[in-house]
Amino acid sequence: MTTGKSVAQQVEDSNEARRLLDEAWDRAKKVYKDAKEQADIVYKEAKKLAVDKEAKKRADEAHKEAVKEAGKIRDAITNEAMVVFGDFWKQRDIDAQTAITRSKERGDQAKIAYKEAKKQAGMAHKEAKEQAVDREAKNAADQTRKETVKQAKKDYDEAMNE
Repeated sequence: MTTGKSVAQQVEDSNEARRLLDEAWDRAKKVYKDAKEQADIVYKEAKKLAVDKEAKKRADEAHKEAVKEAGKIRDAITNEAMVVFGDFWKQRDIDAQTAITRSKERGDQAKIAYKEAKKQAGMAHKEAKEQAVDREAKNAADQTRKETVKQAKKDYDEAMNE
């Protein structure tokens, strides 16, 4: 069973997908950290400049909202990365299932061909034995049947190992 890619290529693709996911997580953390730092700086300055309780309250709310938005951006980046990473594995599963299905179909076809070849060899053997006039002809019919069945088995095994 093959998915059309070598094992090395599949491992490389998997590692690349994982690396990209890790990079997205790192970027998301950095974006969040940078946005939060900026919000903290603005918040500290706003608190210093606030002259009354209401202004301090608005600064608190604005800071809270800015941190919340930074979290949303981080979450959007990580969610998108997870969707892409999940899609990679879904496609890999689809490819594997397709390969399994094809392999099963080839196996079924090989089994049918093998049974048919054995049946034909049996019928030809029976006919040859009936028409044989001496021992040598009967032995030749037996040998031909053995070789035909052996070749059919070889063809079946090759088809199963593709």
